Amino acid sequence: MKTQDLSEFESGMEYDAQYDKHYEYGIALIQSHISAMDARSLLDVCCGTGIVTIPVAKGLDCAVGIDIAEGMLKQAKRKAQRLGNLSFLQQDATKFSLDKRFDMAIMTGNAFQAFLSDEMLADVLHSISNHLEKGGRFLFDTRLPTSENLEIDSEMSLWQTYQLPDKGEVKYMGMSEHYDDENAILYLKKVRHYQDGTTAYSSIDLKYRQLDEIEVFLEQAGFRVIEKFGSWTEEKLTVNSNNLICVAEKF
Repeated sequence: MKTQDLSEFESGMEYDAQYDKHYEYGIALIQSHISAMDARSLLDVCCGTGIVTIPVAKGLDCAVGIDIAEGMLKQAKRKAQRLGNLSFLQQDATKFSLDKRFDMAIMTGNAFQAFLSDEMLADVLHSISNHLEKGGRFLFDTRLPTSENLEIDSEMSLWQTYQLPDKGEVKYMGMSEHYDDENAILYLKKVRHYQDGTTAYSSIDLKYRQLDEIEVFLEQAGFRVIEKFGSWTEEKLTVNSNNLICVAEKF
């Protein structure tokens, strides 16, 4: 079974430097659902460094973030060390058991695409369903297989610059190298150039699923879709939407 390359997620500090300001709208939408259903507990699957987990956990009785990447969890725990209602655990999302059920589960950062086989995705969704109360909600995002998302690059290009406290400006370059149409997997290569002249290489593989396929997987895991958006700002989902924000309810 093909598994995800985790080289992109070795440094939690680096991840925060890149993405700390990218989740504002996702946090707001999740918080609105917490309020609407008066949720008291939350599970964040593939929580990373807790960029989303920590702000949405405020006011809850209990929140748990799980991730498989040790470097990400180290950063999350450092940031949340004074929060008594929140814990971070190293767990495999395809087969975790926490002996607890939650009012809400979330999966952000397009982590939905990290599960490259049907078996892996089914296991993840069943694990999440098993940890939700009946009527509990599952919110997640994923990119959709549009021509724009699947465009192949001919060479590396600059995707982003950001600042690291100990290394200064970082130039983050990448390219979509190849799309495997049979398995619907996009292969991306990335390289970071640091001010001291060093470089770091990484890669990531992303599974692209059609909307109807996603809905079938959700139903098989005991969910019904109650809302669909084209962005975290609740933009209407259309046939041309590059992204899906999904709100599903456990039945």
